[in-house]
Amino acid sequence: MLLNGACHCGQVRISFESGLPLDEIELRACQCSFCRSRGAKTVTDPNGSLTISAPLGELMCYRFGLKITDYLLCRMCGTYIAAVMNDGTREIATLNAAGTMLEGLWEREAKPVHLEGETVEARRERRRRGWTPVKIVTAAARRHG
Repeated sequence: MLLNGACHCGQVRISFESGLPLDEIELRACQCSFCRSRGAKTVTDPNGSLTISAPLGELMCYRFGLKITDYLLCRMCGTYIAAVMNDGTREIATLNAAGTMLEGLWEREAKPVHLEGETVEARRERRRRGWTPVKIVTAAARRHG
């Protein structure tokens, strides 16, 4: 199943592919201050794929906490799109279904998760097992007129 979404202004677009039925895709609500303040509801599928497309220079990266993850935000509207980590061989991510208004998911209830106290290695390993492979596509914006 292929689900599409975008940030609030529409300049960052996402495609999330999963072999799971829609009702089996779990939404999580991380309880850290960053995610809570943005109303994030995240989804992953380690057997799926995620593509994030944005004009060149329009994705901002923010790092906090353990500083092993880039939190991607739209430069125009500020929407939190996804958290991305390099696991040594590939990029993996968790997608903010609420921020990207992911079809069929963004309005559902999310399960609260508490991840404080993880070591860097424990966090990396949990993400390697559960996060979605991601491809980030950037291109020069086209000017009209």
